[in-house]
Amino acid sequence: MTISVCVVGAGIIGLSTALQILQNNSNSKYEVTIVAEKFGRGTTSSAAGAILEPYSVGNTPIHMQKRWFSKTLDWIAQLGNDNPGLIGIHQLQINYFFTDDKPDPYWKDWLPGFRKVTAIEKKIACRNSSVNGWCLSTFCIDTSKYMAWLTKRIEDFGGRFQERKLTSLNQLSSYDIIVNCSGIGAYSLVPDPSVTPARGQVMRVKAPWLQHSCVYEDDKTISYIFPRQLFQSGIVVLGGTYQVGNWNTNIDKNDSKKIFENCCKLIPSLKNAEIIEETVGLRPTRPSVRLEIETRNVDQKEIKIIHNYGHGGAGITLHWGSAIDAYKLVEQLSSQGKLSSKL
Repeated sequence: MTISVCVVGAGIIGLSTALQILQNNSNSKYEVTIVAEKFGRGTTSSAAGAILEPYSVGNTPIHMQKRWFSKTLDWIAQLGNDNPGLIGIHQLQINYFFTDDKPDPYWKDWLPGFRKVTAIEKKIACRNSSVNGWCLSTFCIDTSKYMAWLTKRIEDFGGRFQERKLTSLNQLSSYDIIVNCSGIGAYSLVPDPSVTPARGQVMRVKAPWLQHSCVYEDDKTISYIFPRQLFQSGIVVLGGTYQVGNWNTNIDKNDSKKIFENCCKLIPSLKNAEIIEETVGLRPTRPSVRLEIETRNVDQKEIKIIHNYGHGGAGITLHWGSAIDAYKLVEQLSSQGKLSSKL
């Protein structure tokens, strides 16, 4: 018997979860439909800085973060070896600078080459010998290319797409299993009042001379500069904002001015860069990532929902590992029927 699965949301979490189900669907047990109001450039994922690094995931247990991150890192590294230009993946070194005396991050051993920045790096890259910082290697993702690739893979495996605005998950009661990857939309769809937006605004500029990535943080701002040289010739991503509780998805010109000015302070040559576009995304923060099964009764019918949302600023960082665990819950539901479980 074919089991109908509806994946809600077409951001990085929804697409990766749908693909994880489909590529393990050798006996055609599942029929997968992705339902979303927005696809591609309309999603939060399309506005991401898209660096693999745990960030803003609340109180999500560290062992879960580590497992999801490790699986995602392995997956991205494999794709990066196969065809990085097509998929939009490249490795980069990032220098982090901050004005306070931060302890080393709990995830420092999860990425290769983590170390303290040197005095010379402080002077050359930040022109401020009084700052602290660290350096590491990680992956950067062009989400427009990567999400297009995920979409094509889903189509190749027989997945379907439906553009539809939902007001409640209960509207999908005709499906055998609902996998809720709605991100910020979970606030109203579940509904889950613990979901809070952390607004991010970035700009993309043309600066082909720039090769180095850096992040600078003080008590008021965080600025970051991420070149996309491998797959977007000359494009550099500048950011950013982290505005908790701000639902505004329009470009704020005051934020634009601050982002550009702050990044120019770090690298003065950016003042000659041409601004190509600006985007806004709402990071779906909550006390912790929600990955669990819920059973509801709708119109005298029991419906099974797997929630996979609330990844905050780490959706890109944790997506593939999170999708693997969501698929395991799909398998549990399909093989055991009624189940109340949590990973």
